[in-house]
This record gives sequence, structure tokens and C-alpha cells, in this order.
Amino acid sequence: MKKFINANIYGNSESHEFLVDNGQFKEIGNDLGIADEVIDLQGRLVLPPYVDPHLHLDYIFSGLGEGNANVSGTLFEGIQRWSDNKKSLTEEMVRERAIEGIQKELSKGVQFIRTHVDITDPNLTGMKALIKLREELIDIVTLQIVAFPQEGFFRYKGAECLMEDALKMGADVVGGIPHFEISYEQGVESLKSIVNMAIKYNVMIDIHCDENDDPNSRFLEVLNALVMEKDYGKYTTASHTCSFGSVDNSYANKMLGLFKESQINFISCPTENAHLQGRGDSILNAVA
Repeated sequence: MKKFINANIYGNSESHEFLVDNGQFKEIGNDLGIADEVIDLQGRLVLPPYVDPHLHLDYIFSGLGEGNANVSGTLFEGIQRWSDNKKSLTEEMVRERAIEGIQKELSKGVQFIRTHVDITDPNLTGMKALIKLREELIDIVTLQIVAFPQEGFFRYKGAECLMEDALKMGADVVGGIPHFEISYEQGVESLKSIVNMAIKYNVMIDIHCDENDDPNSRFLEVLNALVMEKDYGKYTTASHTCSFGSVDNSYANKMLGLFKESQINFISCPTENAHLQGRGDSILNAVA
């Protein structure tokens, strides 16, 4: 048993000691008694582990190597490069890359990761590998797996059945990408199916929603309405939502009130979208 003293514990200004036994926190407080080893932290800050709420561990590092580069730097070319790359994917390749990515996360204090895993693959290679890895590393990191149709819920033939297979295998969350479908109507229908599937399997929802520069891309409004009707907003997350940053104030004010009412959650991805978005803006291109 180790006792750490003189700690500056985040969110607990009254306590300055904690006990750790075999790598697990046992107690936080003051005057905690005798321990095998006492470590004086001298006022250092002690934080809870970080959470990375949006990662893709199945294709992490897959853009490296000859022929894998995203030359245009756009989202759509990135998806195409991945579509080509995953045809030769094996479970061992996914496992090795994911472990390397997880190690980098752990080195920065992350112990909780939500990872999207592409299910638009008839073999569900990434899903099989990540579900095994989730159990293998359960004492080190908590992995929450999103069944994600990277190439579209309707756009990719058979994605709906593959999604159900992934949920039966043990995926924790159901995902979607409505703005990647071939029409607005199919995007809406994909959201309806995904919400119904989430309720059927009693899982959460995390949608790649309006990851573009089009202020008229309104799938966030559709998603919010669907989960609001079914009282499922607190179990639902909208990720990226880039287009909402371009809407006018009147529409934004209306929607912000509805978001609060539905209790929907948001995850922003600044590192990705600062790189991907805005490439089609003519003003920026003219300046460049």
C-alpha cells in the first residue's frame, strides 16, 4: 500500500492524501494511516484521467505509407483512401495500430476512449479486432465502441445488416453519417433507422453530423427532433456539426433552445476539422 501526501487534488480542496494499492485508488482523505510507502507530492496537482470522446482506432496510422496519402486534404478523399486501404486489412494489423494509438493516449493521461469502428466491411475486421482488444485491455483503458457506417448506412450495400451484426457482437454505441448519403431523403431515413436501432438494442447514439461547410446541411436538426420525440436526447451525441457554425443567428437561437430541451450532447473535433473544413471557400482560395 502506498500513501501519497500533500496532494493538490482537483475538485477536492479539503483532501490532501490518497491510498493506492496494486495500482488502484483505495481512499482519498486526510490522516489515512500507516502505509508501506509514503510519497510526498509537495503540492503537485492530481487529476482524474482524461477522456478522448472521438477516435477511430481501426484506421489509426493507416494513412502512412506509399499510396495512402490524402493529397487534397479533403474529408471525401480521406474516406476514399480508407475505402481502398481496408480491403487488405487484417485483425492483426488493426490490433497493432490500435495498441500503438492507445499507448500514445495513455502517455498523455487518457484512460477512457470512445472509438468509432467502420462496419462497412463485409468481414467486420475492425469490429472483431477492437472488441477483442476492449476485453484484453479492460484493466488498463476503457474502450467504448461505436458501430460506424463510414461509407454510408444506405450508400453502402448491406450496411444495415452489418450494423445489426456489430451490435449483436457487443458494440456499445450506434453511429451514422447522414451527410454522406446520396440524397437528403436517404440521410433522413438513415437517422430514423439508426435511432430505432439504438432503442431496440438499448445502446447510445453518436452521429457524424453535418461535417461540411454547407450552412443548409440540417441533419443536426433532424437528429435532434427524432431523439427529442423519443426522449432519447441524453443518450445521443452529435459529433463534428461543422455546418452549424455557419448558420444565421435566428436559426442558431431557435436550435440552441431545442438542444437544451432535448438534452442532446455534442463532441467537437477541432484538430480534424481545422484541417479539413474551409478548403472550398473561394475567398480563402483567392487570398492563397
